[in-house]
Parts: sequence; structure tokens; C-alpha cells
Amino acid sequence: MDVTPSSGPSISVVLLYHRIGLPRLTSRVAGQYVAPALFRSQLVSLSADGWQGVSLQQAAFEADHDRKRFALTFDDAYCSVYEHAYPALAGSGLTATIYVVADQIGGCNQWDYGAGDRRESLMTAGQIREMAEHGFEIGSHTRSHPHLTRLDDEQLRQELIGSKQRLEDLLGREITSLAYPYGNHDQRVISAARSAGYTNAVTTVLGTAQPTVGGPFEIPRINVRWSAVGPLLKRKIARAVQAGKQLPC
Repeated sequence: MDVTPSSGPSISVVLLYHRIGLPRLTSRVAGQYVAPALFRSQLVSLSADGWQGVSLQQAAFEADHDRKRFALTFDDAYCSVYEHAYPALAGSGLTATIYVVADQIGGCNQWDYGAGDRRESLMTAGQIREMAEHGFEIGSHTRSHPHLTRLDDEQLRQELIGSKQRLEDLLGREITSLAYPYGNHDQRVISAARSAGYTNAVTTVLGTAQPTVGGPFEIPRINVRWSAVGPLLKRKIARAVQAGKQLPC
């Protein structure tokens, strides 16, 4: 499917990554790993196909006619993102949004590890600061990575406000973007996120990022998995474009 617009609004997509590394088949979430070489090749392929890398803010909220744009997001803030994705992006002049689990800075993926997954290290405070200082946006992925819709109102408030405040104290700047753990959200969660001071949030719903669709607290993303080699990633983007046309305004 050709996803190049001939006229009218631009096409913007938000790509979702987790772990950058060789797939570990012993992991309960092996599909989350994207090999470093594959990640770099995806950036080259997107550029060769006329896609422009932009920030999440530009992709989701700034319309631009006759352009194809992509924004990169990384959930959980794994050390592998700092080790592999960060230099690749910096070398290409690209940016990304990194969603941090605030109570596990410098720790590990307790939400998966406790359920039997492999232990994976998360970025330290110093690594997070370094990326922020080099133009990468830092967002909140809550305090402990829970299913937000399962929490009572006070627990929900603590997850959203507590993570925001801790990251703001760490970086000395406002945190405005949220990623719902597991993509788990409803209208109560959206209302709580707005009340906590966030201005936008990303989901795991497949679709395109459009200023007039879904609202700032339901930004769709494309989940990039270990198998998203060239043509497969293009097909997934095409499906997102088609899904975006069906979302209610």
C-alpha cells in the first residue's frame, strides 16, 4: 500500500519500542526485543522512503501538509535504549520520547521479572539526565507500571502525580507526557491524568497521530516488534494509516 499523501494533511505515526537488543527467546515478552542492527536499518529505511523523524509533539499536534513524519517512543527506559538507540539516534540527528518508570530508576523491570520474565536493567538517573540534556523528551510511565484501570482513585493519583513529581525533581523541568502501562486506560484514567497536570498521553492502539483524532490523551502508536524487518514494518505502518482513517474524530 502506498502511504504517500498526494494532498491534504500529512501522515504522522508514532512508533513504540521497548528493548533494543538481540531477541531473547527465554523471555516471556521476546517480541519486545529489536536487534540494534535492525533498529538502525529501520531508521535508514524510513528516511529512504521519505519519512521525516520529528518529536512526539510535532507528530501528534502540528499538522504539516504533504509530509510523512514519524516519532519514536521507548517505554520503560531500558539500559539497552541508552546503549544502542541513543547513539544511533544522536548520530542521525533524531530525537525520541523515553517513558520512565519512576520508582525503578536504576533498577529493573520488576513488573515483568516478578511474573517470571528475564531481569533487565533500567536506565540510571545520570543516563536519563544525559538524554534529557541532549534534547530527548522524558515522559512518565507511572511509578510502578501497574494496570491503571485496576487501581482505586487514590492509588491512581499516587501513580500519576508521584511519577511526574519525581521526574520533575530529577530533571528540573516539567513532565507533560504519559504512557499508559500495557496501554491500559479508560475515561477515569484520562481524567486523572489531566488533573495530574499531563497534557498528552500515548496508547497502544494502532493508528496514526492526527491533531483532530482521538484527543491528546489517546495518541495511537505502532508497536514495533523483533520481526519488523523492512517490508513488514512498511506493512504495519500501512495498516496504521488504514486504521487511522477509521478512528472517530
